[in-house]
Amino acid sequence: MNKTTNAVIAVVVSVFVALNLYLMYSDKSVIPKSVYVSDYERMSAKEYKEVLPKEGLVAPAETFTVYTNDSNAIDTWLVREGDAVTTGEELARLQTEQADGQRAVWESEKEALLTQQNTIRSTISDLESGDKTNSSNSSKSDRTKTDDDTKVELNVDVKVDVNQTGSYAQAVAEAKRDLADTERRLKVVESQLEQNSASPALISPTDGVVARITSDSDQPKIIIYSNEQVVETYAEDEEWSRLANGDPAVLDAKGTEGTLEGSVESIDQVPATPNEFLKAYKALADKKVTNPLAYYRVRLNANEGEVPAPFGTHVNTVITTNVAQNAAAVRTKWLTGAGTDQALVWRLDEKGYAASTGVATPFEYLNRTVVSEGLASGDVVVHNKSIRDHESAPRVFFPMPLDMPAKAEWKAFGWKNYFKVLLLKQP
Repeated sequence: MNKTTNAVIAVVVSVFVALNLYLMYSDKSVIPKSVYVSDYERMSAKEYKEVLPKEGLVAPAETFTVYTNDSNAIDTWLVREGDAVTTGEELARLQTEQADGQRAVWESEKEALLTQQNTIRSTISDLESGDKTNSSNSSKSDRTKTDDDTKVELNVDVKVDVNQTGSYAQAVAEAKRDLADTERRLKVVESQLEQNSASPALISPTDGVVARITSDSDQPKIIIYSNEQVVETYAEDEEWSRLANGDPAVLDAKGTEGTLEGSVESIDQVPATPNEFLKAYKALADKKVTNPLAYYRVRLNANEGEVPAPFGTHVNTVITTNVAQNAAAVRTKWLTGAGTDQALVWRLDEKGYAASTGVATPFEYLNRTVVSEGLASGDVVVHNKSIRDHESAPRVFFPMPLDMPAKAEWKAFGWKNYFKVLLLKQP
């Protein structure tokens, strides 16, 4: 009888315990749960910055090419590479007997460049106004005539392909780059035509430095760097999407003392054309890119005007691409939906429950994600994977703090006070 009674009691107790456990911990239970959480942080507000370090080079703001179409036209070279020149200064004297023919070449070239300038401006205007009459492209074309006597032929043809899903902004950027090149060439030709015809010479169109002289070719030319400097770098692959005009930057030129404050002046929307600066950048960056064409020129200006270094100097640049004021930073692995503009984090509410909170996360900082909206200074963020398994917000309890007072504090408190706290009611 006793064995039967004991067995019945054991079964009843087991069923009772199992039923209570089911009622307490099943998914449909309405009994509040408590979850032990050891990972938690109290938020504090501060400023966070997202930066992009880049290798840069001191480069001229503009480059001009002065040339003649006849190798026999040069009488005397008056400058050497590295010489500083001023606007209107003679670079090379021309043969007097060749002067009239060369002047005719420049006049024909000026006419062609003016036509090309108007054509490109018209194309830009059409693109900026969203003219999609030609759904596949925006095209302007005009070809100058060839004159055997002047030996000049310019193809004034501007055609920018823009398909239905293409980027008009990119097409405009490409056309503006062509326009800038045309206007530089026009400035060179106009400076040549404004000189004294009695003493024909190649004339500098700007204040600057002679970068290169090519005298042993069919078309002798002089390349001049303008005095105005910029720091040139290149955005690789998708880096261009992180940059914007006006982004602040810190410039540290090799061989100079201290750093300079600067900002982003321009970001090209079309791949950079190969030149000595792009070649040098690739060597300095030594970085493998996904798309070998995806190098976009980025120009930075120093706030103080000039970088005290010669052209080609290596410059370490750090561009600030994002800033969050009075923001918090949560460990990235504690977020749900990390890497998106909107994510979820578990925050301790006023009643001690873990509440799911939507936060704005503009960028990452080291191993943390910056939160600009959704959290305030003093909020406690908790992390425990089991919290996500609960349909309603569970109550949270933390580990007991182990904060032992120093020996001097033990003695200063006194044994009578300890006695009151431990055995009697505290007054």
